[in-house]
Amino acid sequence: MKTIATLTNRRDDYGVHEGYLLLADISGYTAFLTGTELEHAHEIIHELTTLIRERLAPPMRFVKLEGDAVFCHADTETFREGERLVELIEACYFEFSNRLLDMTRATTCRCVACAAIGSLGLKFVSHYGSYVVERDDRREDLAGPDVILAHRLLKNTISDHDGPPAYAFFTHACQQHLPPSFELPSHIEMYESFGETKGGVHDLDPVLSRMREERRLYISASDADFEIPIDVPVPPAVAWQYVVDPIERQRWACRRYNEDPDQDERNPEGRLGPGATSHCTHGPGHLMAFREFIDWRPFAYFTSRVTTTVAGGLPRSLIETVEFIPLGDHRTRIIIRYRATNRSRMSLLVGRATRALVTGLWQRRGSDLVSIVEEDVAALRLGGRGDPQPREARTPTTWR
Repeated sequence: MKTIATLTNRRDDYGVHEGYLLLADISGYTAFLTGTELEHAHEIIHELTTLIRERLAPPMRFVKLEGDAVFCHADTETFREGERLVELIEACYFEFSNRLLDMTRATTCRCVACAAIGSLGLKFVSHYGSYVVERDDRREDLAGPDVILAHRLLKNTISDHDGPPAYAFFTHACQQHLPPSFELPSHIEMYESFGETKGGVHDLDPVLSRMREERRLYISASDADFEIPIDVPVPPAVAWQYVVDPIERQRWACRRYNEDPDQDERNPEGRLGPGATSHCTHGPGHLMAFREFIDWRPFAYFTSRVTTTVAGGLPRSLIETVEFIPLGDHRTRIIIRYRATNRSRMSLLVGRATRALVTGLWQRRGSDLVSIVEEDVAALRLGGRGDPQPREARTPTTWR
């Protein structure tokens, strides 16, 4: 079975690949660079392109910087669900926009370049197709008609048709790998040698506004009744998929009890996120959990309202936050926290009575997750380094 372990692709595969081609292009670049002081303008663009690259790769694989554009690719297996690609793009745009805002507020320089930071924007082009990986002197490049088409699409007519200034254009070939319920306004481009290229335009500014304005619900360490940290040797964007992808989650969370993944129900927008639900019915004994997502911050944390049964089939309502903390060196600390919704004495007594069961369950799950990720890293060299700590030392359980 192919797993998430192929996220950054094999380095020794010289054959034809099939997968995602992504270009993140800073709009307003030419006017910004030619109309401002070169030294400051170059520093600003360098900071922004570095940010984009770090947010996209991994899980994508960085190819090269093309002036104002960051070019990445990923094999098909990198995103078992294409929605993870959409989340990656949205999170990258969120970070880019926040960095622009921070730079504008923080600068005390009165030069033209620093004053024009706000004129910059970001757009994405995502295509799905075939390509060949070429390597020369440890450098990697891609070749093939689909690579050419993806680059041609950067020069499109979306803005000429009253399209949004900040967007992600997904070609029809790429849309085939996105959730069918994720509907986008259609757009068509015509290019010599390629003919008609259809796709959908995803407006990113409403996404930015929603991410800034949505209600936040976050269980901190001081608020939690239960907390377990699990260190894994992959970056947050990769660790996220092990937790939210139902097939990947089944590999470690429930594999001792059932081979079937959890049943996810998407929200009215056709996405995982606030309003979406997940139903797990294969814990030990009669343990089950119904999860409703209420706060969704890709690659940082998500919070859900969980209704779970304990011994005797008694339902219990909890608030769960799963946080992804980057540790550097392509490592992540996943912290799972729970807080009982009902703070009555009886509810807290039930929590204490089931403590041993929950503690044992999460210690086994944490150990399984670490083992699986380490096996994936070792098999396909995702970047794990050093001699890992004993597994027991990395999955302590904290109760309050």
